[in-house]
Amino acid sequence: MEKIDELIIDVKDPQWIESLKQCHPADIAEQTRSIPVSKIREVLRQLPDELTAEVIAEYPIEMSVQLFETMRLNRLSGIIGEMFTDDAADVLGQLSAKRLNEIMGSLNPEDAAEMRSLLKYPEDSAGGTMQTEFIALSESLSVAEATEKLRTHEEINSEDLFYIYVIDEDGRLRGVLRVRDLLFSKADRMIEELMDRDVRCVSVHADQEEVATLFQRYHFNSIPVVDDFQRLQGIILSDDVIEIVQEEATEDMQRMVGLSGEEMLDTSWRTSVRNRLPWLCVNLATAFAAGLVVSIFEETIAQYAVLAIFLPIIAGQGGNAGTQTLTILVRSLALSEVSLQQQRAALVKEVVVGLINGISIGLIVGLVSWVWKGNLSLGIITCLAMALNMLVAAVAGVLIPLGLKSLKIDPALASAIMLTTVTDVIGFFVFLGLAALGMQFFPQYML
Repeated sequence: MEKIDELIIDVKDPQWIESLKQCHPADIAEQTRSIPVSKIREVLRQLPDELTAEVIAEYPIEMSVQLFETMRLNRLSGIIGEMFTDDAADVLGQLSAKRLNEIMGSLNPEDAAEMRSLLKYPEDSAGGTMQTEFIALSESLSVAEATEKLRTHEEINSEDLFYIYVIDEDGRLRGVLRVRDLLFSKADRMIEELMDRDVRCVSVHADQEEVATLFQRYHFNSIPVVDDFQRLQGIILSDDVIEIVQEEATEDMQRMVGLSGEEMLDTSWRTSVRNRLPWLCVNLATAFAAGLVVSIFEETIAQYAVLAIFLPIIAGQGGNAGTQTLTILVRSLALSEVSLQQQRAALVKEVVVGLINGISIGLIVGLVSWVWKGNLSLGIITCLAMALNMLVAAVAGVLIPLGLKSLKIDPALASAIMLTTVTDVIGFFVFLGLAALGMQFFPQYML
């Protein structure tokens, strides 16, 4: 299919609209996301509610919000009724309070109550991620009765029907039943005989990272979500977890460099400035700290100006080495893969790696500086400074994220800025300090 931005022809062309209806919702969204929202509304206006609901769910959340803010209420109520509850709640949760109240007032009471029940949970919790479309059967039913009840659930997407959840008369989760076990069992057998009672579930209050970890560890297709009384409230599907993993990875990457974790290419410049400027100010303060260290040795640099050449080399290489360690630790912590014993082992390992890499890189830098400037003392000082700074960087790359984690702070939160501060300050201090000592005690070899 051609890109719609190349078809700024009549978007009301019946022939084109008919061909559009045959496309997958993801393809429609991909082809239309680059055109103005006003034009998108014209396209969606000619599609049935069910297809429109699927297309909107494929758009970036910011675009879906714009559509919800501007579409007619009577059309929106029909579309929301066709959307999966988790997708609809994600968009509704981003709307202005006024618009949200308008939409809620236009929904039928059942849909409105369902949306309100989802919106009360934080967006990054299991309750905020779950959908309420699932099949739950009573444990007191027979296979024949259960099969008959399944036929009444036409609204459930058969592609998502992995498990049937079994509940008691109070709605508490009792077990899980695979569809194939139901289909191939005798009609007079009871559900409670067939169900697996060892069912894993998550609380509505669980963080979405915990949910993603469970899916990764146990390879679930879906997982039930329960309230404080173990009553089944919804389910989370594997495709939702893929989105969670992408979001968390993006958030960790951005926070490591002082971004908000939510910024995108199309984020407004005002929001970008508001998110970035505070951390740039923090970074500026740390740069002044490194500058202060250099100023302490101003006289040393004035006497031996060649030292200035090697300052960025020493600090930069330490920062790169520390970032390697930091990236591994932050990712492992995000996946809950680091026990106390593993923390100690990681520290020992990184000390060894940092020492070996530091000595190796130090020897290279020392040799280059000796050959380049013809001064053996300079070569020895750069070698020692590089080795020590890379060792410190490796230790800092472990201790910074672990320290933040122990303080219940997201380890990805500007860890890179803190690491850079350590490597710059230590690198400058060690290098210039060794040079100052050399000039004081062995001036004949330095100058």
